[in-house]
Amino acid sequence: MPNKRKQTIVTTITIVTVCAILLNILSTRVYNRIDLTKEGRFTLTEATEDLLYNTDDVIYFKVFLEGEFPAGITRLKNATKDILDDFRSYAGNTIQYDFYDPLEGIDDIKQKKVITEDLVSKGVRPERLIEQGEAYSEKVFFPYALAVLGNREYSIPLLEPQLNKGPQETIQESISLLEYKFANAIQKLQRPQKQNIAFLEGHGELDNLQVASVGGELAQYYNISRLNLKEQLVIPQTIDLIIVAKPTQTFDEPAKFKLDQFVMNGGKIFWLIDNLIADIDSLRPPSNSFVSVPHNLNLQDQLFKYGVRVNDNLIQDMQCNPIPLAVSVDDMGKANQFDLFNWFYHPVFGRMNNEHPVSKNLGAIAGEFASSLDTIKTKGAEVKKEFLLTSSKYSKAPFSPVKVNVNIVKQEPNPELFNKPHLPVAIAMEGKFVSVFKNRLPQETLKLIDEFEEVTFKEKSEATKMIVVGDGDIIKNEYDARNRQPLPLGYYKFTKKTFDNQQFIINCVEWLLDDSNIMTARSKDIKLRMLDVDRVKSEKLYWQLINVIVPLIFLILFGIIFNFVRKKRFA
Repeated sequence: MPNKRKQTIVTTITIVTVCAILLNILSTRVYNRIDLTKEGRFTLTEATEDLLYNTDDVIYFKVFLEGEFPAGITRLKNATKDILDDFRSYAGNTIQYDFYDPLEGIDDIKQKKVITEDLVSKGVRPERLIEQGEAYSEKVFFPYALAVLGNREYSIPLLEPQLNKGPQETIQESISLLEYKFANAIQKLQRPQKQNIAFLEGHGELDNLQVASVGGELAQYYNISRLNLKEQLVIPQTIDLIIVAKPTQTFDEPAKFKLDQFVMNGGKIFWLIDNLIADIDSLRPPSNSFVSVPHNLNLQDQLFKYGVRVNDNLIQDMQCNPIPLAVSVDDMGKANQFDLFNWFYHPVFGRMNNEHPVSKNLGAIAGEFASSLDTIKTKGAEVKKEFLLTSSKYSKAPFSPVKVNVNIVKQEPNPELFNKPHLPVAIAMEGKFVSVFKNRLPQETLKLIDEFEEVTFKEKSEATKMIVVGDGDIIKNEYDARNRQPLPLGYYKFTKKTFDNQQFIINCVEWLLDDSNIMTARSKDIKLRMLDVDRVKSEKLYWQLINVIVPLIFLILFGIIFNFVRKKRFA
């Protein structure tokens, strides 16, 4: 009997040991976890899962976050590893990654400079980390990942800009966007070639210098060109997106027809329209005022048919940017002292839709002389519409003609007069649009259709998208004449504050060109649950005692119950 019992114990121990070894081997090869969070922060979106399941090429990620970092950056580092492990659980060995410090072990300053310049040329920019512990120290690090497929590379910024946010909110926002950023990189690398974006010209649109900031950013991931409709019989099918950036001249019917049929054939358009003539330079002395009247763009009927109207009004908003005005002059009559005054015609917009991937996690957007939008129901169209940006709670929008006078800043604003809250200024539309030329084709267009095989006409579009913004200046960057370079889009020189204009434009472009819904990952809401510092201080001793005493009580109870069962069984 003792030998049999001894054999049973040995067999049990052997089985448990073998099972433990097998589980450890399996755990190194198979990665999985259960998501118990309320917002599903550890669950990938369906679009990301589909992308990973269909990934056949090996994609390698170089993550430049190796080393010792403060708690916030360490959280970002761990979250990056987690998301890449999640990706591997769906895509298998097609997802490979390494974490390393590109400057580790390098003391030579010249060699560090060469490595840094090489990384910058690939879109990986250094950041400075300042630590003030026992001794002040400054460390250069690269909060980026580089996605590599064959000879193609794609840089991924892991740390969001700290624009008017605290460090914890910045880290949390950066973590919430990791899935989208890595999925977006995979999607771009797997495309056989870059998508094509054309900035429209020929109607007084913004020039290359005025869109240089966002144009340079987009050029890393897309082919950027200029398109003059007068030089094209039809818009080439190779163009994926047209950006109409603040036109100031009339569109004739042939130009409208080309844009219309571009949409009907599935093309995307990003409209940024200033409906009224308004310019801050017109406020210079001696007039100090101007009357704002409509541009004769001849686009109202076309946009109306697509389901939106850009109103002939100017938004005034108490939530706005200031402008400098003279408050004193010298003996010669020249201004020698300036002060900043709130300028209601430079509104600061907030996001209307917290769930839409374009406006999710965006900060404030700076506008200039903007107009509000209305939606129109179009017979036969199948279009989903969602507002993206609005004015604040205290706004109004007088209709044209609007007299704009600089003396408005000297008046104390009455909130009761700003009684048109949350006026929409940007809208995203997707679906099937109806042609503006349905039942009214011009005779000259009919001749072109008969004469040229490539000129065709469709009354209803394929499924496509467009975005309309009632402010052309949202995409316009300022230019630093002294240094001969464009300022970053969203930078407001009078307050030296940077708004999220550039990220908004990039998000719009990404959404318009995203046919696989990868941008839904941008809508994930990961909440920052902060500790109550005052409660932590007041209840610190209580919870320390709980954590020490309760486990001991459980241990004592377990011992008593175990001995009771043992005595009863073997007595």
